[in-house]
Amino acid sequence: MTRTPINLDRRTFLKASGLTVGGLSLAHLVAACGGEASQDGQGNLTLRMPFLQDMQVPDPDIMYEGEGVQVMSACYEGLVNYKSGTSEIIPRLAESWTVSDDQLTYTFKLVPDVKFHDGTPADAAAWIKGLERRAAINEGPAYMVTGIAKSEAPDPTTLVVTLEEPNNAFLHYAACPWQPYAVSPTAVETHAVGDDLAQEWLKTHDAGTGPYVMKEFVPGSHYTLERFDDYWGEAPHFQSIRIEIVPEVATQKLQLDQGAFDLVSKGFAIADVLHYQQNPQFNTITAPGATVMVLWMNFSAGIFADKALRQAMMTALDRSSIVETAFQGLTEVQSDFWPENMFPAGMVPFDPAVDIAPLQAQVPTLSSTNVDLAWVTSYGAPAQQVAELIQTQLAPAGLNVTVRAMPSAESFDLANQPAERRPDLMVAGIGGDALHLDTVLRIFLRTGAKPLNYFQYGNLEVDRLMDEAITKPTDDEANEVYLQITDIIQDEALWIPLCRRMDNTVTKNQIDGFEGNSYVPYIFDPRVIRRA
Repeated sequence: MTRTPINLDRRTFLKASGLTVGGLSLAHLVAACGGEASQDGQGNLTLRMPFLQDMQVPDPDIMYEGEGVQVMSACYEGLVNYKSGTSEIIPRLAESWTVSDDQLTYTFKLVPDVKFHDGTPADAAAWIKGLERRAAINEGPAYMVTGIAKSEAPDPTTLVVTLEEPNNAFLHYAACPWQPYAVSPTAVETHAVGDDLAQEWLKTHDAGTGPYVMKEFVPGSHYTLERFDDYWGEAPHFQSIRIEIVPEVATQKLQLDQGAFDLVSKGFAIADVLHYQQNPQFNTITAPGATVMVLWMNFSAGIFADKALRQAMMTALDRSSIVETAFQGLTEVQSDFWPENMFPAGMVPFDPAVDIAPLQAQVPTLSSTNVDLAWVTSYGAPAQQVAELIQTQLAPAGLNVTVRAMPSAESFDLANQPAERRPDLMVAGIGGDALHLDTVLRIFLRTGAKPLNYFQYGNLEVDRLMDEAITKPTDDEANEVYLQITDIIQDEALWIPLCRRMDNTVTKNQIDGFEGNSYVPYIFDPRVIRRA
């Protein structure tokens, strides 16, 4: 991760405007802050930031999108984490761990005397209940625990997890942003309604061990997290974190400029990021995540159901021009088929010579030349520009491309829609849940997987190979199997890799200690961020 000092401006628009943040006028908010976002009016040190949209329900066994990871990482903790900026696995609630020679048994030595927010012990027995809850809820992240044959607690600080079969991705599941979390079994039992395992209660509360407690969760308005005074680790710097729901990036920018926010974690247009880099009042943090922005092709319906047409598309675009224009040097065109922090760089190069002629030759034979191109809004303004550049480049081939925005929620529902109702082309991303290629394949390509297998690809041979790869005892042996899968997928021409997604966070220059998540760099460690 690179961290570059930066700058910014603005203020008189406030009182004349009717802008609101979570029901408060912006003028009121700034006045209450005394012009500084880090004061809440009662003298408490508060970190203030926006979200573009509401997160999914803050239930740790249901939440499965990017926006809410910040809340989860503040209120809950897992066994292990990734070291910031790397795929190295480091301790969190597990001080250490061992793996048996047959790769079936994982023994975690837990940090002693950790308490849940309700005051009950976060011991090995509680961890067993938490793993069982995730399996029983059976939502998106449940696959991370379905391979567990049994869990045991020989003593309060020892958790033994035995798998049904070897899985070389298991520790990566435990370290990823959607990892299994410690969840208080007492809170679940106390607040359960029938057999809902406290799902209704956990829509507005938390049951974790993290450095912050969920004090308020008001959908469409704001979330307030308050420091947990009995936290087992070093107390975080900020007394509270206030997250406002502000759907417009332009409004977020204005409020950051005026001091209503300490940081904006994502979403700015590249031109704004470059502007902030020249302003000494601000810092920018630019880092690549684990996601590669790609152009998906609808292989199930419409003109791109023809594999030959998809293969012609693989050379039709000048990817370098698209990436340079849209990202202004903040990222480079993708030279590998898979994300480099998930698969060895250079093992599967992707650098086809630009040649639009094969596509031009096929266009006259098509039943229609109209193309519906959607870009997923969670990828921000650069994705829109990428889509528009693709539109321009495909026009000489005779394709009439219409560009439209697609909200993230709509993209998550594509797998449930008839194939013909999905877009012909879509600018989105591909990346697993963890820094391990298994999670890319399992959630984007496995037969029947939802919601990220957008166009419902299914290939039983690919399914078989991905299940084989995770049982291999060494990386080299696993990678040999992944190369077989890659040959199949590249021949299918399901998507065109464009570039690694760069996440750009802008903070006031007083904010220090920003440590981004290795997978989602705009998610920061709430324990170490501070105001200098």
